Amino acid sequence: MKNLPTRQTMMKFIVATAIFYAMLAFNVFHVGESIVPAEKDYINSTSQAETVITSTGDQYIQDAIQTTQNPVHGAAPSSNEQSKFDTICSSNTTLCKVIKFESTFTNKEKYIYLSSIFKVVKFINEYLITQQKAEDTLQKISISNDNGQRRWYATHDTIVLNLWYVASSAEFLELVNHEMGHILDLGILQGTDKQNNTTYTEFGNAVFALDDISLKYYALSRDNETIRKSTAVKKDFCSGYGMSDPFEDLAECVNLYTNHNTLFKAFALNNATMRKKFNFIAGLFNAKYISKWSSTLGVNERPRDTTKI
Repeated sequence: MKNLPTRQTMMKFIVATAIFYAMLAFNVFHVGESIVPAEKDYINSTSQAETVITSTGDQYIQDAIQTTQNPVHGAAPSSNEQSKFDTICSSNTTLCKVIKFESTFTNKEKYIYLSSIFKVVKFINEYLITQQKAEDTLQKISISNDNGQRRWYATHDTIVLNLWYVASSAEFLELVNHEMGHILDLGILQGTDKQNNTTYTEFGNAVFALDDISLKYYALSRDNETIRKSTAVKKDFCSGYGMSDPFEDLAECVNLYTNHNTLFKAFALNNATMRKKFNFIAGLFNAKYISKWSSTLGVNERPRDTTKI
């Protein structure tokens, strides 16, 4: 006959269980969870409900709809710009601390850049299927205006934006969306498996867990990070730039989905691979997006770069 647990042992078990759940409740430690977007077709799903997060009266939209004929650089500040700039960081001090202006900008420019970044991050925090906050991953967002330097790039926790080559605040918004796509891909959407995938690497280093959901996206168009599928064609990608590697592919499609949802949907309705990519990203964001912005591109055309549509 097996020995039954003593009353003292049972009490220890009950106390230990209570402490465990208390620590979870207060987020003392994090228990890994597999992040899996819903596998469904969002193209004709009523659950999408054409949700547009911003409105035409939003300051974000008012800033972002400036055309390339109205660049943001050097614009004269209005009378209330200083108060706007002084108070904008009060809503998210953590995010504001990682944003570094490496060149001289007017308060109006800083306000436009900060408000665009805040809006994108707020969207991600509210609708991404993981509960992790974007600012918990971001370590630095560097904003400069230097001729001859790279236009943009991102790692898993850092974004560098060079405004010298950016013609409008609308384009800046698109750049933020694209680079946050890299942060999502490389920094936030992490797998929990202790083994790493060796097919898709980062500069030859096996850094992606076997259950990293980005790998499913990469496999839609690529055999590995350097070789596209033999059957892949330009229409399978959101842009020409997205054809360069799987990381740019995902970042470009994140921008197209969040900022040009109508155009992405039109592409998806006419291409099976694009439909899968649309559904993958829609699943990540619970079918929400920022804007429907479309363009005159035909369903069989692709932009060179989604940030310049």
